[in-house]
Amino acid sequence: MALIDVTKSCLDSIRQISEHIEGAIVYLDAGCTESFQLMGAFPLFLDLGARAVCSSENMCALDAVADWNGSFESARKIVIMTSRLLSDAHRFILRCLSMHKGGHCCTIFTSISEVAHSTYPDSPLGPDAFHEYQSLLLQDYEELIENSDLKSGQLVDSNTKGNLTLEDEGWSRFTSNEDVPSLEASSAGKNQYGDSPRQGMVDLGQKPIVSVHHFPMILSPISPRVFVLPSEGSIAEACLSSEHEDSISAGLPSLSTGLPSDVDEVPPAATLTAHFLYHLAAKMDLKMEIFSLGDLSKTIGKILTDMSSLYDVGRRKRTVGLLLIDRTLDLLTPCCHEDSLVDRIFSALPRKERTSSSASIKCSQAQLKPGPSSLARASLEVQIPIGEVLTKEDFEIDDSGLSNGIEAFLCGWDSYNSASEMVDLISLSKKASDEKFFPAELLQGSLVSTETFKGTPYLEAILDRKTKDGAILVKKWLQETLRRENMTTDVKTRPGFASKLELKTMIKALTKSQSSLIRNRGIIQLASATLRALDESCSARWDAFISAEKILSVNAGDTSQSLAAQISDLINKSAFAGSDGKKSGKKELSQGLLSFQDALLLTITGYILAGENFPTSGSGGPFSWQEEHFLKEAILDAILENPSVARLKFLHGLTQELEANLNKTKSDVTKETSTDELNIDDFDDDQWGKWGDEDEDEENDNKEQEYDDMQLKLELRDRVDNLFKYLHKLSSLKSKKGPLGLESNLSSDPYANKGLLYKLLTKILGKFDVPGLEYHSSTVGRLFKSGFGRFGLGQAKPSLADQNLILVFVVGGINGVEVQEAQEALSESGRPDIELVLGGTTFLTPDDMLDLLLGESSYI
Repeated sequence: MALIDVTKSCLDSIRQISEHIEGAIVYLDAGCTESFQLMGAFPLFLDLGARAVCSSENMCALDAVADWNGSFESARKIVIMTSRLLSDAHRFILRCLSMHKGGHCCTIFTSISEVAHSTYPDSPLGPDAFHEYQSLLLQDYEELIENSDLKSGQLVDSNTKGNLTLEDEGWSRFTSNEDVPSLEASSAGKNQYGDSPRQGMVDLGQKPIVSVHHFPMILSPISPRVFVLPSEGSIAEACLSSEHEDSISAGLPSLSTGLPSDVDEVPPAATLTAHFLYHLAAKMDLKMEIFSLGDLSKTIGKILTDMSSLYDVGRRKRTVGLLLIDRTLDLLTPCCHEDSLVDRIFSALPRKERTSSSASIKCSQAQLKPGPSSLARASLEVQIPIGEVLTKEDFEIDDSGLSNGIEAFLCGWDSYNSASEMVDLISLSKKASDEKFFPAELLQGSLVSTETFKGTPYLEAILDRKTKDGAILVKKWLQETLRRENMTTDVKTRPGFASKLELKTMIKALTKSQSSLIRNRGIIQLASATLRALDESCSARWDAFISAEKILSVNAGDTSQSLAAQISDLINKSAFAGSDGKKSGKKELSQGLLSFQDALLLTITGYILAGENFPTSGSGGPFSWQEEHFLKEAILDAILENPSVARLKFLHGLTQELEANLNKTKSDVTKETSTDELNIDDFDDDQWGKWGDEDEDEENDNKEQEYDDMQLKLELRDRVDNLFKYLHKLSSLKSKKGPLGLESNLSSDPYANKGLLYKLLTKILGKFDVPGLEYHSSTVGRLFKSGFGRFGLGQAKPSLADQNLILVFVVGGINGVEVQEAQEALSESGRPDIELVLGGTTFLTPDDMLDLLLGESSYI
C-alpha cells in the first residue's frame, strides 16, 4: 500500500484540472500563492500549458501580454483559484473579468465547498451556491460595463476597450461600502440604469462563460506528512471562538470545560474546518474514524459525522483515524522556545508581507460586528536573504548589454502606462551597468517542501531534528552537493559540528555560477536559512529564552514565592534593558537581552506553569496577594519605561499619554541637572522681585501635572488588573482540562518536559484509556447501535491505535517541536506499521502566540 503523501495529492489534483489550465491565464490569490509556492507547483503549471500565472490582488492589463508558452494568439481562457469564500474574492474576480474582456471562458476554483458557502453565517449564497454565484457575477459584470459607459459619456471604440482605469474596472468601487454592488443587492435582479443607456453603444466585450468548481486541495504542505492551512485563506482567518467567559483569543479555541456550552453559535472556523477535512479525506480516498479531544474539536467532529453518509462509509476505502485536538489544551508548548531547527528558522527569517487588500475585504463585517471579524495570520512564505551571504565578487553576472536591453524593452511599452515607474526602472538599469550594482534584494529564496536530496525532502528530514543535528545534516548535504559538482573549498571542516563559516563558504562555492545556483537552489536556500537561524543576532535571543524558561520550570517545582520572584526579576531586567538602550541612543537591545514584550511572554509561561504546580490562592490566581502585588508593580514600572508596548491590546489608547509621560520624566531629569550647575552669582538684584509670581505659576503647573500623572497611573493600574485577570484564566488551564488525567499519570522524568501531543500519542498507541477522548460514531455505527444492536449485532467501539493511518489535526495550530515529539512517540511505540500525518490551522512560533494572547485578536 502506497504511503500517504499530502504534497503529491495536491499536485495530482492540479493535474486533474489540466484541461482548464492549458492555454489559460491563471490567477492565484495570496492563499493559493503561499500554498503552491510551498508545494513547488509553479513548474507544474508551466508543464500543463498555462500562458501565465499572476496575482489576483495585483492584477494589471499587462498580464495578458506575458506568455510562457510562446503563443501569439490572444488569451481566451481565464482560471481564477482562490482560498477564500466567493463573496470575499468577488471584487478580484469581477475586476479580472472587466480587464480581460476578450476571454470568453472563465473558470473559478475555490477551496470552500458549495455546502460550506451556504452554511457560512456571513455568506449571502444559498444551497445552490455555485450556480447562484455564476448568475450574480454575470449580473455585476454587466452592471459594471454599463457604469463604465455612463461615466465615459461617449461611445467606446476599439482603441479604448482595454484601457479602462482602475475605477472603471471596478477596483475603487469595491473599496467603499456605499458603492459596492453587493451580492444581496445583485440578487434582486434589477438594473438601476434600465436598458436605454446601452442603446447605440458599442459592447465592451463578449459575455463570458463562467463556471465555478470546488478545489479542496489548497493547503500548505511543510513536508509530505505535515501540513497547515494557507495563512490568508478564509479557513485560517476565520475566528475559532467568539468573545465569552471561557474564550481567550479569536485565533484559539475556547477553554475546554467538558460541559455543554452556553454559546449556541458555532464559530465560523469550526464549520469551514470540518468541511475542509471531509473533502480532504474524500479527495485522498480515505474513510474517517473520528476522535476528538476538547470542546471545539468535539463540535467539529459532530459536524463531520453529520456530513457522512451510507455511501461514503460503504465504499471500500482505506480507513484513517482522525484525531482532533484543541490548541488550548496545551498553550505551554507553542509559547516555549525548544530545541528545534525549523522553529528557529521560522522565527528568525522575515515573512512575506500580507496583501494590503486582504485586510480590507472584511471591513464591512468589522463595522457590523463587535470584536475581530477575521484574523491576520503570519505568512508561511519566509524570505531567505541569500544576497546577504554573497558579495559582488561571489556572484558575478555577465551584464554586458543588459542595461541597454532593459531600457529598449521599457521604452517599447505604451507611454501612458506607469511612466514614472518606467523612468525609475531605466535609472536602475543604468545604475546596475555603470556602478556594477549588486542587487542583493533580488536574491531572496523561500522554502519548498518538494526540494529533495536523492529523493529525501529537505524539510521533512530536518523537521524532526534538533538544532545541532539539523545543522550537521545540512552541512552533509552541502558537502555531497559540492562533491557532485566537483568543487572544493579552502575551509577545514570538523566532523560532528557545523560552524557558520563552514556553511557560508560552501554556499558561496555553489553560487559561483548561475547554472550551479539554479541546479542546487534547494540546498542553497535551506543552508542560507539555517545560517540565518544560527546567526548571533537571532540565536542569542532564542538561547536567552531557553535559559529563562528553564529557570522558570525549575522554580515552578519549588515554591510560588520563588517563581513569582523570578518572573518579577525578568520583568525588571527587561524594563532596565529597554530604558537603558533608549538613553544610549540604541534602537536595538544588546545581544542576549530580552525586551519587555519578551518578558510578558515569559510571564504568560510562568503563570501557566504556576497553574499546573500550585493550588489557587485567595486572590483567584496561583500566587498570593502579596506576590501578585509585586508582579503588578514591576509591570506597571516597566510600561512607564517602555511606552512602545502600548500596541498591545490591553494598553490601547494610552500611546500618547505614555510617551508624553516618558518625555516629561526625561526633561525633569535634564532640568534638575542643569539647575544644579547654575551659579547664584549669575542672577542680578532686579530678578529677585519676580520670583514670587513665578513660583506661584510653577506650583499651579505642578499641581495640574501631578493630577495628570495620577490619572495616567490609575488608568494603568486598571489595565494591569485586567491583564492579571486574563493571566488567571490562562493559569486555570489545568483545572479546565483536568478530566484528561495526562499530567498526573505521565509526570515521570521521560515525560515531564514533553508536550501534550507526545503524551497523548504515547497513551493512545499504548492502548491506554484517555479520559475525555470522544469517538464519533459513523452512520453505520449509529445504525448498528440503534437498530441491529437489539439482535446482538452491535458494533464494538474502535480504537485509534487499531488504525494503520492516523491523521492528527490541532485546531489552532502546531509548531516544529510537536512534529518532532510526535515522531518520537511513534518510534517509541514500536509500531512501524503506523503512518502519522500531522496538520493544524497554522504554523505557530512563540511570537505568534504572544500576538494571539495579547495582540489584536485577544479577548483580554
